[in-house]
Amino acid sequence: MKTLRKLLFYISLTIGILLIALVASVFLFKDKIINEFIREANKSLNTPVKVGKIDVSVFQQFPKLSIVITDVYVEDSHHGQYPLLTAKKISFQMNPIEVWQGNYKIEGLKIIDSETNFKINADGENNYKILKKTKSTGKETVSFALNNVELEKTVFNYFDLYGKQNLRFSSKALTASIGITDFNYNIKAKGQLTTEKIEIEGKPYLAGKAFNIQSSLIYNDKDKTLLIDPSLLELGKASFNVSGSYAWKEKNLIDLTTEGTNTSIQTILSLLPQTVSSSVEKYRSEGDVYFKSRLKGEIGKNKHPSFSAEFGFDNATIYHPEYKSKIEKATLQGSFASGTYSDLRQGSLVLKNVRGELNGEPFQADFVLNNFVDPAIIFKFKGKLDASSVLGFYPIESIEEANGSLTTDIAFEGKIGLLKNKATAQRVSTQGTIDLNNITLTYGEHKIKLQQLNGSLQFSNNDLALSNVKGKLGKSDFLLNGFFKNVITFLLFDNQPIGIETDLKSAFLDLDEIFALSFGTKSAEKEEQYEFAISRNVNLNFNCDVTKLRYRKFNARNIKGDLLVKNEVAVSRNLSFQSMGGDMTLSGIVDAKNHKAIDLVSTVKLNGIHVDSAFYVFENFNQDFIKDKHLKGRTFAEVNLEMTFNQNLRLFPETLIADIGMVIKNGELNNFEPMKKLNKYLDDESLSKLRFSDIKNDIHIENKTVYIPQMEIRSNVTDLKVSGTHTFDQRIEYRIVTPLRRKRIVDVEAQNAIEETGGQSKLFLKIYGTTDNYRIAYDVEAVRKKIGNDIKREVQELKDAFKGKKQQKEIELQKDDYFDWDDQTPQDN
Repeated sequence: MKTLRKLLFYISLTIGILLIALVASVFLFKDKIINEFIREANKSLNTPVKVGKIDVSVFQQFPKLSIVITDVYVEDSHHGQYPLLTAKKISFQMNPIEVWQGNYKIEGLKIIDSETNFKINADGENNYKILKKTKSTGKETVSFALNNVELEKTVFNYFDLYGKQNLRFSSKALTASIGITDFNYNIKAKGQLTTEKIEIEGKPYLAGKAFNIQSSLIYNDKDKTLLIDPSLLELGKASFNVSGSYAWKEKNLIDLTTEGTNTSIQTILSLLPQTVSSSVEKYRSEGDVYFKSRLKGEIGKNKHPSFSAEFGFDNATIYHPEYKSKIEKATLQGSFASGTYSDLRQGSLVLKNVRGELNGEPFQADFVLNNFVDPAIIFKFKGKLDASSVLGFYPIESIEEANGSLTTDIAFEGKIGLLKNKATAQRVSTQGTIDLNNITLTYGEHKIKLQQLNGSLQFSNNDLALSNVKGKLGKSDFLLNGFFKNVITFLLFDNQPIGIETDLKSAFLDLDEIFALSFGTKSAEKEEQYEFAISRNVNLNFNCDVTKLRYRKFNARNIKGDLLVKNEVAVSRNLSFQSMGGDMTLSGIVDAKNHKAIDLVSTVKLNGIHVDSAFYVFENFNQDFIKDKHLKGRTFAEVNLEMTFNQNLRLFPETLIADIGMVIKNGELNNFEPMKKLNKYLDDESLSKLRFSDIKNDIHIENKTVYIPQMEIRSNVTDLKVSGTHTFDQRIEYRIVTPLRRKRIVDVEAQNAIEETGGQSKLFLKIYGTTDNYRIAYDVEAVRKKIGNDIKREVQELKDAFKGKKQQKEIELQKDDYFDWDDQTPQDN
């Protein structure tokens, strides 16, 4: 025991003496070590180096001796002041015994908080030519044998203006060993590496990918080559074996192969740009998934290597962990190849033998894309897709609660760019059918209910035929047969026209609901607002047969007619329907080129329309002087009108011009206050219930005024002649002529309002003021000036002027053939 204690004592004493000697020698020879190190470094460096402090430590990497340099700044070799390397701290490790012997062999290196900037300018000159060309004399005291290189918090930038490349890598921790034999540097590295930026020709690749690496590299300084022995890159749970070479002595030549092991769908997706992969990055897979790529060729100013990849899976299951649907028994054979990775015009993507089952329903597809800039596509798909399964696998934000199925067998072949021009669109082939089987879904922010959708869609090149496509949209139902022309172009590109030639049959259409869903939204404070517009890209030839229709208070039955739309103009030549107890036919033109001022020119024929129903439906025409409750009778009329609406279908009153030639049969005017007040002058209490035979008149509306020429009303009480004006701001001036019976008491004031003709006395009265505050008085002026005839002449002049204006408007709208689709050339995108 005493011997062991003595042995331990002497060993400890020896170590202590050595440690004291080591610390003392460092203290005594510190300046010599630093000066020798700087002298040798200056022999080799060709650019300025700035440091904050240099020190020698024996404790930092004990038992190694460390030269520690802080706040390091190394200038690059380009003109101007630009850093090649900055570091918070760099320490070099050496054997202290060899240092005592004057041999400064650097065996370890540690760099903390550094950034390295490699650049190649537009002339192909690099910025890292910082070492002097010196011949070895054999007397160098500083040498390298780097068995341990540590990097902490390091950033590496590579910016190549010549080759149009911009790379940025970072690492929290990376260790390496470098073995030097003649001109060869054997480098083995292990650690974490993040590809913060990889841009080639301005296109991003693999941004923000964090790899764990185990690399084995051989760098030959004489031949300027880098050989990559099989190295391992780990991305998540997947691994990639990388091997190949890179040479740059005379030409930049690369030959790099990457092969995935233990890969999955999410691994392959993670290699894609974030803009592509973000919507599918959470999908997972089970089964055999493979990936292999190769980058080979010359890298130069105008030269780029080729890139190819093979990938796929066999008997795989693809699913999203948060969704209920999955694709099972999935197979795919995929490849990508490009003569140069920077020019996607040479790129070709092939997906073949795509098969699988979505919730038990099988499908198969093939896809080929050549030239990513001007794509040429071959696509085939066949299978039955359950709507709820599709949304259960890949939800679409605007669609909810989907049911039913689609039986699909379609094929597409051609260049997408050919679809932009009508002259070339037919060179693109689209063939096949989609059968809709009881589709039900809720669509959009307004929760549009599309139910029981059935029918067949048949593609013929750029056109789509609808065969017995029927369903329900909210409360409305429809049955469509016809064609959608230029439909593929319309769906793929903005600002392209579509031609629709179709027949519509419906048992019921709720235009309130359809307009709200299509043009506007409901507001709790305001009435529904419709942003009405006619798309300049819609060309419509439409025939309808609707049993029942509703719009606000308007109800119609047996609607039949046509609608033509083109160039933001809609025309109906013969639309007929039953409403308000009678029949109506109309023709008209709606010009919506000015979205804030929509012009309407129309002719309407009324056959037996109930007057009270018309006043009720049109909300008493926005006045409360004479209402639906006051009126009865049936109207037969022809109305020619012109007016302008705003985008919410609100009338600009000053634009309304109308000619109304009408007959009212079996009319009644009940409890109309102004007639009741005539009792004072006519001495007849029966005026509160006035029944009259046929009334004929030609009324004109213009300048926000209703002009009523004199008309004769033969009633159960008396015979009246009525004329006058009624403005939109409810100012009235009605003139009434009635026979004066003997039993009436005529006061002195009335004498001047009486006219004797043919042995019969006539009393002239007028109602004037506003509908809220009016007066009835004797109309002496009418007796003197024959005002009733003046109104008739004024109305005729206004009617003649309006007729000429209306004819000119129709000529302007029809001077082009608006509805010949074959003459329509789609606009290029």
